Amino acid sequence: MHPDRPTFLGVEACDLTSALPAADVILFGASDATPYVVGQTSHAAKAPDFIRRALRHYESDLTRWDFDQEAELLTPAKLKVLDGGNLVTDPMTPESNRDAIRTTTQAVLSAGAVPILLGGDDSVPIPFFEAFRKSKGLTILQIDAHLDWRDQRNGSGYTFSSTMRRASELPWVRRIVQVGLRGIGGSGRAEFDCAKAWGTKIVTARDIRLHGIASVLAEIEDDSECLITIDCDGLDPSVIPGVLIPQPGGLSYFDVVDLMQGVASKCRIVGLDVVEFVPERDVQNLGAIAISRIICNGLGCIRQRAV
Repeated sequence: MHPDRPTFLGVEACDLTSALPAADVILFGASDATPYVVGQTSHAAKAPDFIRRALRHYESDLTRWDFDQEAELLTPAKLKVLDGGNLVTDPMTPESNRDAIRTTTQAVLSAGAVPILLGGDDSVPIPFFEAFRKSKGLTILQIDAHLDWRDQRNGSGYTFSSTMRRASELPWVRRIVQVGLRGIGGSGRAEFDCAKAWGTKIVTARDIRLHGIASVLAEIEDDSECLITIDCDGLDPSVIPGVLIPQPGGLSYFDVVDLMQGVASKCRIVGLDVVEFVPERDVQNLGAIAISRIICNGLGCIRQRAV
């Protein structure tokens, strides 16, 4: 572990400001992108470091058996994972924040690694998506309670209300699959109609309850490139209590794990982000542990495809 800062599972640290070393996965955090209230830091600003610390008691032995992966927790010889720490962001400079997220993601991709991004709120994925311009046709799989298709909110088109609307405008995004929607959100009928007209595939949380994850996997094309973006409120609050607006009836931990593993069996996972975790609202560290375990399983899925 880096002597000056914690890293996820105690993996080797790297410096995002210099040439990146060879790696399979590079993880980094971004507390802010575009604030919902101008100048006000994200409600999820502290999330990256809480997520990093959640599994620290396992760092001393990464060869422990992980029953969810049916493999060792992490084998550096099979998957080299680096942690670049957190980007320097400021709620007063949203454009600079977005530039930093975009350019860092591009650098990770150029180094041949899969980027894993820890937010921050759900405005953080917008520049993350923008970095994948070299994709031959990107599928974005979003796990979220909300639609996120507002064109603008509070005078901005880059806050957490517009994430998937901005994704739909990127020419390299070929397919969007949104999973876990339920309850009441910030979108209206106009946004719903816009999403459907674009062609997004919507699988509600109730659909998952009735039909399982097969209905989602059917929407993922074989041998495609898939970016998975996870808003923590997509999961049930019994799994991740620490979110801004809890909604009952969300996905379970194993819904998400099985979904990731199913995607990895069909195509290549080229990016992963996790956003909207509010540590101050967590209960007994349950949410931080669940998120960290989802990332562990994500690493296993990336390893599975790389072997």
